Amino acid sequence: MPTIQLLVDEPTRRRLEESASRHFQDVPSYCISVLQHQLLEDSLSFNGSGEFPLSRPLDDDLLAQMRRSRQKMQAQAGGSHLSLEILELVRAERDEELLVSLY
Repeated sequence: MPTIQLLVDEPTRRRLEESASRHFQDVPSYCISVLQHQLLEDSLSFNGSGEFPLSRPLDDDLLAQMRRSRQKMQAQAGGSHLSLEILELVRAERDEELLVSLY
């Protein structure tokens, strides 16, 4: 099963732990339930059909492009966790690529 890793600051981590304990869940289970709830709310609020309207369908090419971008970010981070600086660098590169493609 694919995984998602969240990097949060210390106050956010504490809030997650407190909220999870109030719901009698561990932090990973609590995060999954919160994300599922938000995804359901989002899909219902956008078009009422239960489907999130994507500007582009998630086909194999798009997923492969997303994986390549993720691998590029990890390589730039030296294989370590992605830092805010690396994310900002990749975001700036992406923005530049998007601007260039518009012209």
